[in-house]
Amino acid sequence: MARIEAEDLFEVKVEIIQQMAVLDPSGDWTGRGARALDNPRAASGEPSLIELYRLRDELHEGGVQSDAFERLKEKIFTRVENLDENSTT
Repeated sequence: MARIEAEDLFEVKVEIIQQMAVLDPSGDWTGRGARALDNPRAASGEPSLIELYRLRDELHEGGVQSDAFERLKEKIFTRVENLDENSTT
């Protein structure tokens, strides 16, 4: 059962990242997009499957006008900034 849930989590994350790559081509969704889907408040660091399905559906229905789009875009932007600040050149 755990394997099936892990596969479902992976598949819906891929769908969300693919949607975001189309809606926000300037973002690094194929490279760093999965990090935007992390949930640090969960013990596993993963959002629930139900939350991911809601997010996917909200993106599908509302596109760039959806709250989900704005939340994810903000998350990836924040993560890119944090990575840049912590990187050494």
